[in-house]
Amino acid sequence: MIASINPATGEQLASFEPYDEDRVDRLLGAALVAQSNWRLTSVDERTALLQSIADTLRARKDGLAQLISTEMGKPITEAEAEIEKCAITCEYYAANAEGFLAAEQVTAQGRIEVEPLGVVLAVMPWNFPFWQFFRFAAPALAAGNGAILKHANTVPQCALAIESVLADAGMPSGLIGVALVETEQVAALITDHRIAAVTFTGSTEVGRIIATQAGRALKKQVLELGGSDPFVVLADADLAAAARAAVKARFLNTGQSCVNAKRLIVEESVADEFVGLFTAEIENLVVGDPLQRETTLGPLARDGLRDTLHDQVRRTVKAGATLVCGGAPAGPGYYYLPTVLDHVLPGMAAFDEETFGPVAAVVRAADADEAIRLANQTEFGLGASLWTSPERSADLVRRIDAGAVFVNAMVASDPRLPFGGIKQSGYGRELGVHGMREFMNVKTVWSPEPPPRLVIRPDQTEVFDRGSGVRTVPYVGAWNTDANRITTGTTIFAVGTEIPMHSHNVEESVLVFAGQATAVIDGERIDLEAGDATWVPAGVPHQFVNRGSDELVIYWVYGGRAVTRTMTATGVTVQHLSAADRGAVGASQK
Repeated sequence: MIASINPATGEQLASFEPYDEDRVDRLLGAALVAQSNWRLTSVDERTALLQSIADTLRARKDGLAQLISTEMGKPITEAEAEIEKCAITCEYYAANAEGFLAAEQVTAQGRIEVEPLGVVLAVMPWNFPFWQFFRFAAPALAAGNGAILKHANTVPQCALAIESVLADAGMPSGLIGVALVETEQVAALITDHRIAAVTFTGSTEVGRIIATQAGRALKKQVLELGGSDPFVVLADADLAAAARAAVKARFLNTGQSCVNAKRLIVEESVADEFVGLFTAEIENLVVGDPLQRETTLGPLARDGLRDTLHDQVRRTVKAGATLVCGGAPAGPGYYYLPTVLDHVLPGMAAFDEETFGPVAAVVRAADADEAIRLANQTEFGLGASLWTSPERSADLVRRIDAGAVFVNAMVASDPRLPFGGIKQSGYGRELGVHGMREFMNVKTVWSPEPPPRLVIRPDQTEVFDRGSGVRTVPYVGAWNTDANRITTGTTIFAVGTEIPMHSHNVEESVLVFAGQATAVIDGERIDLEAGDATWVPAGVPHQFVNRGSDELVIYWVYGGRAVTRTMTATGVTVQHLSAADRGAVGASQK
Protein backbone atom coordinates (compact mmCIF):
# COMPACT_ATOMS: atom_id res chain seq x y z
CA MET A 1 0.00 0.00 0.00
CA ILE A 2 1.27 3.47 -0.95
CA ALA A 3 0.16 6.01 1.66
CA SER A 4 0.05 9.80 1.65
CA ILE A 5 0.62 11.19 5.16
CA ASN A 6 0.54 14.78 6.39
CA PRO A 7 3.88 15.19 8.24
CA ALA A 8 2.56 18.17 10.19
CA THR A 9 -0.05 16.01 11.92
CA GLY A 10 0.79 12.36 11.18
CA GLU A 11 -2.66 11.99 9.60
CA GLN A 12 -3.08 9.66 6.62
CA LEU A 13 -4.50 11.64 3.70
CA ALA A 14 -4.97 8.92 1.10
CA SER A 15 -3.77 5.47 0.09
CA PHE A 16 -3.23 3.79 -3.26
CA GLU A 17 -2.81 0.23 -4.45
CA PRO A 18 0.47 -0.18 -6.35
CA TYR A 19 0.04 -0.63 -10.08
CA ASP A 20 0.12 -4.26 -11.13
CA GLU A 21 2.31 -5.72 -13.86
CA ASP A 22 -0.35 -5.35 -16.57
CA ARG A 23 -0.92 -1.67 -15.85
CA VAL A 24 2.81 -0.95 -15.85
CA ASP A 25 3.14 -2.85 -19.13
CA ARG A 26 0.45 -0.65 -20.69
CA LEU A 27 2.22 2.50 -19.46
CA LEU A 28 5.49 1.38 -21.02
CA GLY A 29 3.86 0.44 -24.28
CA ALA A 30 2.02 3.75 -24.52
CA ALA A 31 5.18 5.71 -23.73
CA LEU A 32 7.16 3.88 -26.41
CA VAL A 33 4.55 4.61 -29.09
CA ALA A 34 4.07 8.22 -28.02
CA GLN A 35 7.80 8.90 -27.93
CA SER A 36 8.35 7.36 -31.37
CA ASN A 37 5.94 9.99 -32.69
CA TRP A 38 7.16 12.82 -30.46
CA ARG A 39 10.75 12.48 -31.65
CA LEU A 40 9.54 13.36 -35.16
CA THR A 41 7.75 16.55 -34.13
CA SER A 42 9.13 19.99 -34.92
CA VAL A 43 10.95 22.04 -32.33
CA ASP A 44 8.09 24.52 -32.52
CA GLU A 45 5.61 21.85 -31.39
CA ARG A 46 7.80 20.87 -28.47
CA THR A 47 8.41 24.41 -27.30
CA ALA A 48 4.69 25.17 -27.58
CA LEU A 49 4.00 22.28 -25.20
CA LEU A 50 6.62 23.53 -22.75
CA GLN A 51 5.05 26.99 -22.75
CA SER A 52 1.64 25.43 -22.19
CA ILE A 53 3.02 23.45 -19.24
CA ALA A 54 4.44 26.66 -17.76
CA ASP A 55 1.09 28.39 -18.16
CA THR A 56 -0.75 25.46 -16.59
CA LEU A 57 1.60 25.34 -13.61
CA ARG A 58 1.04 29.02 -12.94
CA ALA A 59 -2.72 28.76 -13.36
CA ARG A 60 -2.83 25.94 -10.80
CA LYS A 61 -0.06 27.26 -8.53
CA ASP A 62 -2.19 27.79 -5.42
CA GLY A 63 -3.62 24.29 -5.38
CA LEU A 64 -0.34 22.60 -6.28
CA ALA A 65 1.59 24.50 -3.61
CA GLN A 66 -1.00 23.57 -1.00
CA LEU A 67 -0.65 19.92 -2.00
CA ILE A 68 3.15 20.08 -1.62
CA SER A 69 2.82 21.65 1.84
CA THR A 70 0.23 19.13 2.97
CA GLU A 71 1.90 16.00 1.61
CA MET A 72 5.58 16.66 2.42
CA GLY A 73 5.55 19.62 4.83
CA LYS A 74 7.24 22.36 2.81
CA PRO A 75 6.30 25.91 4.00
CA ILE A 76 3.68 27.30 1.64
CA THR A 77 5.76 30.24 0.40
CA GLU A 78 8.57 27.86 -0.56
CA ALA A 79 6.07 25.54 -2.23
CA GLU A 80 4.76 28.41 -4.35
CA ALA A 81 8.33 29.29 -5.30
CA GLU A 82 8.92 25.66 -6.32
CA ILE A 83 6.00 25.73 -8.76
CA GLU A 84 7.17 29.06 -10.21
CA LYS A 85 10.68 27.69 -10.70
CA CYS A 86 9.24 24.74 -12.63
CA ALA A 87 7.37 27.16 -14.91
CA ILE A 88 10.48 29.29 -15.44
CA THR A 89 12.48 26.18 -16.40
CA CYS A 90 9.87 25.10 -18.95
CA GLU A 91 10.00 28.59 -20.45
CA TYR A 92 13.81 28.52 -20.52
CA TYR A 93 13.88 25.36 -22.63
CA ALA A 94 11.03 26.65 -24.78
CA ALA A 95 13.16 29.69 -25.59
CA ASN A 96 16.45 27.84 -26.09
CA ALA A 97 15.60 24.40 -27.45
CA GLU A 98 16.12 25.37 -31.08
CA GLY A 99 19.68 26.50 -30.46
CA PHE A 100 20.47 23.55 -28.18
CA LEU A 101 19.26 21.08 -30.81
CA ALA A 102 20.94 22.69 -33.82
CA ALA A 103 23.53 20.60 -35.62
CA GLU A 104 27.13 21.73 -35.29
CA GLN A 105 29.16 21.90 -38.50
CA VAL A 106 32.71 21.03 -37.44
CA THR A 107 34.43 20.56 -40.79
CA ALA A 108 33.39 21.02 -44.40
CA GLN A 109 32.14 17.42 -44.41
CA GLY A 110 31.64 16.58 -40.75
CA ARG A 111 28.91 17.71 -38.40
CA ILE A 112 27.41 16.73 -35.04
CA GLU A 113 23.70 16.06 -34.71
CA VAL A 114 21.75 15.25 -31.55
CA GLU A 115 18.81 12.87 -31.28
CA PRO A 116 16.62 11.71 -28.36
CA LEU A 117 17.43 8.40 -26.69
CA GLY A 118 13.82 7.31 -26.12
CA VAL A 119 11.81 6.70 -22.95
CA VAL A 120 13.70 7.61 -19.76
CA LEU A 121 12.83 6.17 -16.35
CA ALA A 122 12.77 9.00 -13.81
CA VAL A 123 13.04 7.81 -10.19
CA MET A 124 12.35 10.97 -8.22
CA PRO A 125 12.53 12.02 -4.53
CA TRP A 126 9.98 13.60 -2.23
CA ASN A 127 11.81 16.72 -1.05
CA PHE A 128 11.10 18.85 -4.14
CA PRO A 129 8.27 16.78 -5.62
CA PHE A 130 7.58 19.06 -8.60
CA TRP A 131 10.97 20.72 -9.19
CA GLN A 132 13.02 17.51 -9.23
CA PHE A 133 10.73 16.10 -11.91
CA PHE A 134 10.38 19.18 -14.11
CA ARG A 135 14.08 19.99 -14.11
CA PHE A 136 14.47 16.62 -15.82
CA ALA A 137 11.27 16.65 -17.85
CA ALA A 138 11.56 20.09 -19.46
CA PRO A 139 14.83 19.38 -21.32
CA ALA A 140 13.80 15.77 -21.94
CA LEU A 141 10.58 16.82 -23.66
CA ALA A 142 12.38 19.53 -25.63
CA ALA A 143 14.88 16.92 -26.82
CA GLY A 144 12.15 14.58 -28.05
CA ASN A 145 12.26 12.04 -25.23
CA GLY A 146 9.43 10.44 -23.28
CA ALA A 147 9.46 9.26 -19.68
CA ILE A 148 8.04 7.02 -16.99
CA LEU A 149 7.88 8.74 -13.59
CA LYS A 150 8.36 6.56 -10.55
CA HIS A 151 7.92 9.08 -7.75
CA ALA A 152 8.72 8.68 -4.05
CA ASN A 153 5.96 6.72 -2.35
CA THR A 154 5.49 9.45 0.24
CA VAL A 155 4.18 11.89 -2.40
CA PRO A 156 1.75 9.87 -4.55
CA GLN A 157 -0.74 12.74 -4.76
CA CYS A 158 1.99 15.05 -6.10
CA ALA A 159 2.83 12.41 -8.71
CA LEU A 160 -0.79 12.23 -9.85
CA ALA A 161 -1.02 16.03 -9.85
CA ILE A 162 1.99 16.17 -12.18
CA GLU A 163 0.19 13.74 -14.48
CA SER A 164 -2.87 16.00 -14.40
CA VAL A 165 -0.83 19.14 -15.17
CA LEU A 166 0.76 17.49 -18.21
CA ALA A 167 -2.62 16.34 -19.49
CA ASP A 168 -4.17 19.78 -19.00
CA ALA A 169 -1.24 21.33 -20.88
CA GLY A 170 -1.95 19.17 -23.91
CA MET A 171 0.89 16.67 -23.73
CA PRO A 172 0.36 13.73 -26.11
CA SER A 173 -1.28 10.82 -24.32
CA GLY A 174 1.20 8.35 -22.88
CA LEU A 175 4.34 10.38 -23.56
CA ILE A 176 5.04 10.63 -19.82
CA GLY A 177 3.46 7.90 -17.73
CA VAL A 178 3.19 7.99 -13.95
CA ALA A 179 3.70 4.62 -12.28
CA LEU A 180 2.67 4.22 -8.64
CA VAL A 181 4.81 1.19 -7.83
CA GLU A 182 6.66 -0.22 -4.87
CA THR A 183 10.45 -0.06 -4.60
CA GLU A 184 10.90 -3.71 -5.47
CA GLN A 185 9.19 -3.12 -8.84
CA VAL A 186 11.81 -0.62 -10.01
CA ALA A 187 14.38 -3.23 -11.08
CA ALA A 188 11.99 -4.63 -13.67
CA LEU A 189 11.37 -1.14 -15.03
CA ILE A 190 15.09 -0.49 -15.41
CA THR A 191 15.72 -3.69 -17.33
CA ASP A 192 12.62 -3.43 -19.54
CA HIS A 193 13.63 -3.08 -23.21
CA ARG A 194 11.35 -0.06 -23.62
CA ILE A 195 13.38 1.98 -21.15
CA ALA A 196 16.39 3.63 -22.81
CA ALA A 197 17.99 5.37 -19.82
CA VAL A 198 17.54 6.18 -16.14
CA THR A 199 17.69 9.34 -14.06
CA PHE A 200 17.68 9.12 -10.28
CA THR A 201 17.77 11.68 -7.49
CA GLY A 202 18.08 10.36 -3.95
CA SER A 203 20.46 8.75 -1.51
CA THR A 204 23.90 7.48 -2.43
CA GLU A 205 22.99 4.05 -1.10
CA VAL A 206 20.01 3.67 -3.45
CA GLY A 207 21.98 5.31 -6.26
CA ARG A 208 24.52 2.52 -6.12
CA ILE A 209 21.76 -0.07 -6.48
CA ILE A 210 20.18 1.71 -9.45
CA ALA A 211 23.57 2.23 -11.11
CA THR A 212 24.32 -1.48 -10.76
CA GLN A 213 20.98 -2.51 -12.25
CA ALA A 214 21.21 -0.02 -15.12
CA GLY A 215 24.85 -0.86 -15.73
CA ARG A 216 24.07 -4.54 -16.17
CA ALA A 217 21.51 -3.53 -18.78
CA LEU A 218 24.01 -1.11 -20.41
CA LYS A 219 21.68 1.86 -19.95
CA LYS A 220 22.77 5.45 -19.51
CA GLN A 221 22.23 6.93 -16.05
CA VAL A 222 22.29 10.36 -14.46
CA LEU A 223 22.63 10.16 -10.67
CA GLU A 224 22.15 13.16 -8.36
CA LEU A 225 22.86 11.72 -4.93
CA GLY A 226 23.64 12.86 -1.41
CA GLY A 227 25.67 15.81 -0.30
CA SER A 228 27.40 17.28 2.73
CA ASP A 229 27.98 20.72 1.28
CA PRO A 230 30.57 22.95 2.95
CA PHE A 231 29.78 26.60 3.64
CA VAL A 232 33.27 28.07 4.03
CA VAL A 233 33.58 31.40 5.84
CA LEU A 234 37.04 32.98 5.89
CA ALA A 235 38.21 35.85 8.07
CA ASP A 236 37.94 38.46 5.31
CA ALA A 237 34.30 37.65 4.56
CA ASP A 238 31.31 39.90 5.25
CA LEU A 239 30.26 37.97 8.35
CA ALA A 240 26.80 39.50 8.71
CA ALA A 241 25.92 38.70 5.10
CA ALA A 242 27.40 35.22 5.43
CA ALA A 243 25.38 34.52 8.59
CA ARG A 244 22.12 35.60 6.96
CA ALA A 245 22.80 33.48 3.89
CA ALA A 246 23.87 30.51 6.04
CA VAL A 247 20.49 30.38 7.77
CA LYS A 248 18.67 30.18 4.45
CA ALA A 249 21.27 27.82 3.00
CA ARG A 250 20.93 25.40 5.91
CA PHE A 251 17.25 25.62 6.80
CA LEU A 252 15.56 26.01 3.39
CA ASN A 253 13.02 23.22 2.95
CA THR A 254 13.55 22.43 6.65
CA GLY A 255 17.10 21.37 5.82
CA GLN A 256 15.91 18.60 3.50
CA SER A 257 17.92 19.30 0.36
CA CYS A 258 21.01 17.68 -1.11
CA VAL A 259 22.55 21.14 -1.55
CA ASN A 260 21.73 22.53 1.88
CA ALA A 261 24.84 23.92 3.58
CA LYS A 262 25.43 21.14 6.10
CA ARG A 263 28.96 21.90 7.34
CA LEU A 264 29.73 25.53 8.22
CA ILE A 265 33.53 25.67 8.10
CA VAL A 266 34.64 28.94 9.70
CA GLU A 267 38.10 30.39 10.16
CA GLU A 268 38.93 30.28 13.89
CA SER A 269 39.69 33.99 14.26
CA VAL A 270 36.09 34.94 13.39
CA ALA A 271 34.28 31.78 14.48
CA ASP A 272 32.85 33.13 17.74
CA GLU A 273 31.51 36.24 16.04
CA PHE A 274 30.02 34.22 13.18
CA VAL A 275 28.33 31.71 15.51
CA GLY A 276 26.78 34.60 17.44
CA LEU A 277 25.44 36.22 14.28
CA PHE A 278 24.24 32.88 12.93
CA THR A 279 22.34 31.83 16.05
CA ALA A 280 20.78 35.30 16.30
CA GLU A 281 19.44 34.90 12.77
CA ILE A 282 18.07 31.46 13.63
CA GLU A 283 15.88 33.05 16.27
CA ASN A 284 13.90 34.65 13.44
CA LEU A 285 12.83 31.26 12.10
CA VAL A 286 9.17 30.42 12.69
CA VAL A 287 8.42 26.76 13.32
CA GLY A 288 4.81 25.92 12.59
CA ASP A 289 2.03 24.80 10.28
CA PRO A 290 3.47 24.77 6.74
CA LEU A 291 0.18 26.14 5.39
CA GLN A 292 0.59 29.35 7.41
CA ARG A 293 2.42 32.04 5.45
CA GLU A 294 4.51 33.14 8.42
CA THR A 295 6.00 29.64 8.85
CA THR A 296 9.60 29.32 7.71
CA LEU A 297 10.40 25.88 9.18
CA GLY A 298 8.00 23.01 8.70
CA PRO A 299 8.08 19.38 9.79
CA LEU A 300 10.39 16.70 8.45
CA ALA A 301 8.73 14.64 5.76
CA ARG A 302 8.73 11.35 7.70
CA ASP A 303 9.01 10.26 11.29
CA GLY A 304 11.94 7.99 10.43
CA LEU A 305 13.91 10.95 9.08
CA ARG A 306 13.50 12.73 12.40
CA ASP A 307 14.66 9.66 14.33
CA THR A 308 17.79 9.38 12.17
CA LEU A 309 18.57 13.08 12.54
CA HIS A 310 18.16 13.04 16.30
CA ASP A 311 20.46 10.03 16.54
CA GLN A 312 23.13 11.91 14.54
CA VAL A 313 22.83 14.90 16.90
CA ARG A 314 23.14 12.73 20.02
CA ARG A 315 26.17 10.88 18.66
CA THR A 316 27.87 14.14 17.66
CA VAL A 317 27.36 15.71 21.09
CA LYS A 318 28.53 12.51 22.79
CA ALA A 319 31.72 12.69 20.69
CA GLY A 320 32.51 16.16 22.10
CA ALA A 321 30.64 18.76 20.03
CA THR A 322 28.83 21.65 21.74
CA LEU A 323 25.04 21.88 21.46
CA VAL A 324 24.39 25.60 21.00
CA CYS A 325 20.62 25.41 20.47
CA GLY A 326 17.84 23.00 19.57
CA GLY A 327 18.70 19.34 19.54
CA ALA A 328 15.24 17.95 20.25
CA PRO A 329 12.14 16.69 18.42
CA ALA A 330 8.92 18.64 18.69
CA GLY A 331 5.30 17.84 17.91
CA PRO A 332 2.63 16.95 17.16
CA GLY A 333 3.84 16.02 13.70
CA TYR A 334 7.41 15.30 12.63
CA TYR A 335 9.06 18.54 13.76
CA TYR A 336 12.65 19.02 14.88
CA LEU A 337 13.91 22.21 16.49
CA PRO A 338 16.51 24.24 14.54
CA THR A 339 19.82 23.02 15.87
CA VAL A 340 23.40 24.32 15.93
CA LEU A 341 26.34 22.11 16.83
CA ASP A 342 29.69 23.87 17.38
CA HIS A 343 33.25 22.50 17.54
CA VAL A 344 32.34 19.64 15.22
CA LEU A 345 35.35 17.60 14.05
CA PRO A 346 36.02 14.97 11.41
CA GLY A 347 34.98 11.59 12.75
CA MET A 348 31.79 12.95 14.27
CA ALA A 349 28.43 12.00 12.76
CA ALA A 350 27.48 15.56 11.81
CA PHE A 351 30.75 15.91 9.86
CA ASP A 352 31.03 12.50 8.21
CA GLU A 353 27.38 11.78 7.45
CA GLU A 354 24.73 13.64 5.48
CA THR A 355 22.37 15.32 7.94
CA PHE A 356 18.99 15.68 6.26
CA GLY A 357 17.15 18.16 8.44
CA PRO A 358 17.46 21.44 10.38
CA VAL A 359 20.88 20.78 11.95
CA ALA A 360 23.93 22.97 11.28
CA ALA A 361 27.43 21.71 12.11
CA VAL A 362 30.01 24.44 12.78
CA VAL A 363 33.57 23.33 12.06
CA ARG A 364 36.48 25.60 13.04
CA ALA A 365 39.56 25.89 10.82
CA ALA A 366 42.92 27.43 11.72
CA ASP A 367 43.28 29.21 8.39
CA ALA A 368 42.11 29.21 4.78
CA ASP A 369 44.24 26.20 3.83
CA GLU A 370 42.75 24.08 6.57
CA ALA A 371 39.27 25.29 5.70
CA ILE A 372 39.67 24.06 2.12
CA ARG A 373 41.12 20.77 3.34
CA LEU A 374 38.15 20.25 5.66
CA ALA A 375 35.71 21.20 2.91
CA ASN A 376 37.16 18.46 0.72
CA GLN A 377 37.33 15.92 3.55
CA THR A 378 34.08 14.21 2.62
CA GLU A 379 32.92 11.41 0.36
CA PHE A 380 30.47 13.84 -1.25
CA GLY A 381 31.06 16.52 -3.87
CA LEU A 382 27.80 18.19 -4.83
CA GLY A 383 28.00 21.92 -4.05
CA ALA A 384 30.04 24.35 -1.97
CA SER A 385 29.68 27.95 -0.84
CA LEU A 386 32.77 30.10 -0.32
CA TRP A 387 32.73 33.40 1.56
CA THR A 388 35.82 35.53 1.15
CA SER A 389 37.08 38.61 -0.64
CA PRO A 390 36.66 38.56 -4.43
CA GLU A 391 40.42 38.88 -4.89
CA ARG A 392 41.08 35.50 -3.22
CA SER A 393 38.12 33.58 -4.53
CA ALA A 394 39.38 32.55 -7.99
CA ASP A 395 42.35 30.60 -6.64
CA LEU A 396 40.36 29.00 -3.81
CA VAL A 397 37.49 27.94 -6.07
CA ARG A 398 39.87 25.79 -8.10
CA ARG A 399 40.91 23.96 -4.92
CA ILE A 400 37.39 22.93 -3.86
CA ASP A 401 36.14 19.51 -4.99
CA ALA A 402 32.52 20.01 -5.99
CA GLY A 403 30.17 20.08 -8.94
CA ALA A 404 29.39 23.73 -8.19
CA VAL A 405 31.00 26.47 -6.12
CA PHE A 406 29.08 29.63 -5.27
CA VAL A 407 31.18 32.60 -4.15
CA ASN A 408 29.55 34.84 -1.52
CA ALA A 409 26.20 33.22 -2.23
CA MET A 410 24.33 30.09 -1.24
CA VAL A 411 24.29 27.10 -3.58
CA ALA A 412 21.19 27.02 -5.78
CA SER A 413 20.14 25.41 -9.05
CA ASP A 414 19.52 27.58 -12.11
CA PRO A 415 18.01 26.26 -15.35
CA ARG A 416 20.74 28.03 -17.32
CA LEU A 417 23.60 26.24 -15.55
CA PRO A 418 24.51 22.54 -15.30
CA PHE A 419 23.78 20.91 -11.94
CA GLY A 420 25.32 17.74 -10.53
CA GLY A 421 28.12 16.35 -8.42
CA ILE A 422 31.28 14.31 -8.23
CA LYS A 423 32.54 11.56 -5.93
CA GLN A 424 29.68 9.89 -4.01
CA SER A 425 27.30 12.68 -5.01
CA GLY A 426 26.83 11.01 -8.38
CA TYR A 427 27.58 11.76 -12.01
CA GLY A 428 25.97 13.36 -15.01
CA ARG A 429 24.37 16.79 -15.17
CA GLU A 430 20.91 18.26 -15.20
CA LEU A 431 19.83 21.66 -16.53
CA GLY A 432 21.46 23.93 -19.11
CA VAL A 433 22.45 22.53 -22.49
CA HIS A 434 24.53 19.85 -20.76
CA GLY A 435 21.45 18.49 -18.99
CA MET A 436 19.56 18.21 -22.27
CA ARG A 437 22.44 16.40 -23.95
CA GLU A 438 22.61 13.71 -21.22
CA PHE A 439 19.65 11.89 -22.77
CA MET A 440 20.53 12.42 -26.39
CA ASN A 441 22.58 10.50 -28.89
CA VAL A 442 25.44 12.73 -30.03
CA LYS A 443 25.76 11.54 -33.61
CA THR A 444 28.70 12.24 -35.89
CA VAL A 445 27.68 12.67 -39.53
CA TRP A 446 30.29 12.67 -42.28
CA SER A 447 29.11 13.62 -45.75
CA PRO A 448 31.46 13.96 -48.74
CA GLU A 449 28.88 16.03 -50.63
CA PRO A 450 29.65 19.53 -51.93
CA PRO A 451 29.16 22.53 -49.60
CA PRO A 452 25.57 22.91 -48.37
CA ARG A 453 22.97 24.41 -50.64
CA LEU A 454 20.61 26.75 -48.77
CA VAL A 455 17.04 26.69 -50.00
CA ILE A 456 14.61 29.26 -48.65
CA ARG A 457 10.97 29.26 -49.70
CA PRO A 458 9.01 32.51 -49.38
CA ASP A 459 6.45 30.96 -47.01
CA GLN A 460 8.95 29.07 -44.87
CA THR A 461 11.81 29.83 -42.52
CA GLU A 462 13.32 26.36 -42.59
CA VAL A 463 16.66 26.00 -44.34
CA PHE A 464 17.31 22.70 -46.07
CA ASP A 465 21.07 22.40 -46.29
CA ARG A 466 21.97 18.73 -46.20
CA GLY A 467 21.71 18.62 -42.42
CA SER A 468 23.60 21.56 -40.93
CA GLY A 469 20.48 22.57 -39.02
CA VAL A 470 20.84 26.29 -39.75
CA ARG A 471 17.67 28.40 -39.93
CA THR A 472 17.31 31.70 -41.75
CA VAL A 473 14.99 33.82 -43.89
CA PRO A 474 15.42 35.80 -47.13
CA TYR A 475 17.18 39.15 -46.82
CA VAL A 476 18.03 41.99 -49.19
CA GLY A 477 20.97 43.93 -47.87
CA ALA A 478 23.39 44.53 -45.02
CA TRP A 479 25.01 47.25 -42.94
CA ASN A 480 28.70 47.93 -43.29
CA THR A 481 30.67 48.41 -40.09
CA ASP A 482 34.28 49.27 -39.35
CA ALA A 483 34.93 45.69 -38.35
CA ASN A 484 33.03 44.06 -41.19
CA ARG A 485 33.68 45.32 -44.70
CA ILE A 486 30.97 43.63 -46.70
CA THR A 487 29.35 44.33 -50.04
CA THR A 488 25.67 43.99 -50.80
CA GLY A 489 23.49 44.76 -53.72
CA THR A 490 20.82 43.84 -56.22
CA THR A 491 21.40 42.64 -59.78
CA ILE A 492 18.66 42.39 -62.43
CA PHE A 493 18.98 40.22 -65.54
CA ALA A 494 16.65 40.14 -68.51
CA VAL A 495 14.82 37.04 -69.66
CA GLY A 496 17.19 34.50 -71.12
CA THR A 497 20.33 36.17 -69.78
CA GLU A 498 23.19 33.77 -69.07
CA ILE A 499 25.74 34.95 -66.53
CA PRO A 500 29.16 33.59 -67.55
CA MET A 501 31.08 31.20 -65.33
CA HIS A 502 33.08 33.24 -62.81
CA SER A 503 34.37 33.23 -59.25
CA HIS A 504 35.27 35.75 -56.54
CA ASN A 505 37.92 36.08 -53.89
CA VAL A 506 35.74 37.03 -50.90
CA GLU A 507 35.23 34.39 -48.27
CA GLU A 508 31.68 33.50 -49.14
CA SER A 509 28.46 34.89 -50.53
CA VAL A 510 24.74 34.37 -50.21
CA LEU A 511 22.37 35.04 -53.12
CA VAL A 512 18.58 35.18 -52.87
CA PHE A 513 16.63 34.87 -56.13
CA ALA A 514 13.39 36.63 -57.09
CA GLY A 515 12.58 34.63 -60.16
CA GLN A 516 13.51 31.27 -61.65
CA ALA A 517 17.15 30.45 -62.30
CA THR A 518 19.44 27.58 -63.01
CA ALA A 519 22.73 27.69 -61.13
CA VAL A 520 25.88 25.76 -61.86
CA ILE A 521 28.14 25.81 -58.77
CA ASP A 522 31.39 23.91 -58.88
CA GLY A 523 29.94 21.69 -61.59
CA GLU A 524 26.70 20.93 -59.72
CA ARG A 525 23.48 21.99 -61.42
CA ILE A 526 20.73 23.39 -59.18
CA ASP A 527 17.30 24.60 -60.26
CA LEU A 528 16.13 27.55 -58.17
CA GLU A 529 12.63 28.89 -57.76
CA ALA A 530 11.56 32.37 -56.72
CA GLY A 531 12.56 32.93 -53.10
CA ASP A 532 15.25 30.23 -53.07
CA ALA A 533 18.79 31.04 -52.05
CA THR A 534 22.19 29.52 -52.53
CA TRP A 535 25.61 29.88 -50.92
CA VAL A 536 28.81 30.19 -52.91
CA PRO A 537 32.23 29.69 -51.28
CA ALA A 538 35.19 31.84 -52.23
CA GLY A 539 37.00 30.81 -55.38
CA VAL A 540 34.37 28.34 -56.51
CA PRO A 541 33.37 28.76 -60.19
CA HIS A 542 29.68 29.44 -60.69
CA GLN A 543 27.19 30.79 -63.20
CA PHE A 544 23.44 31.53 -63.36
CA VAL A 545 20.90 31.35 -66.17
CA ASN A 546 17.56 33.17 -66.08
CA ARG A 547 15.15 30.40 -67.10
CA GLY A 548 11.95 32.22 -66.14
CA SER A 549 9.52 34.37 -68.14
CA ASP A 550 10.32 37.55 -66.18
CA GLU A 551 13.40 39.43 -65.10
CA LEU A 552 15.72 37.59 -62.70
CA VAL A 553 16.60 39.59 -59.59
CA ILE A 554 19.49 38.47 -57.40
CA TYR A 555 19.89 40.00 -53.93
CA TRP A 556 23.44 39.30 -52.90
CA VAL A 557 25.77 39.66 -49.92
CA TYR A 558 29.51 39.20 -50.27
CA GLY A 559 30.96 39.05 -46.76
CA GLY A 560 34.09 39.01 -44.68
CA ARG A 561 34.48 37.01 -41.49
CA ALA A 562 31.56 38.35 -39.46
CA VAL A 563 28.54 40.15 -40.84
CA THR A 564 26.72 41.04 -37.65
CA ARG A 565 23.52 42.69 -38.86
CA THR A 566 21.41 42.70 -41.97
CA MET A 567 18.44 44.65 -43.26
CA THR A 568 15.65 42.30 -44.22
CA ALA A 569 12.08 42.42 -45.28
CA THR A 570 11.12 40.34 -42.25
CA GLY A 571 13.31 42.02 -39.64
CA VAL A 572 15.73 39.29 -38.66
CA THR A 573 19.26 39.33 -37.39
CA VAL A 574 21.66 37.26 -39.49
CA GLN A 575 25.09 36.11 -38.47
CA HIS A 576 27.34 35.45 -41.46
CA LEU A 577 29.82 32.77 -40.44
CA SER A 578 33.41 32.37 -41.52
CA ALA A 579 34.58 29.77 -43.99
CA ALA A 580 35.74 27.61 -41.09
CA ASP A 581 32.14 27.38 -39.89
CA ARG A 582 30.63 26.23 -43.20
CA GLY A 583 27.12 26.23 -41.78
CA ALA A 584 26.91 29.41 -43.87
CA VAL A 585 24.17 31.56 -42.41
CA GLY A 586 22.37 31.55 -39.07
CA ALA A 587 19.40 33.67 -38.11
CA SER A 588 17.10 34.36 -35.19
CA GLN A 589 14.15 36.64 -34.71
CA LYS A 590 14.89 39.99 -33.08
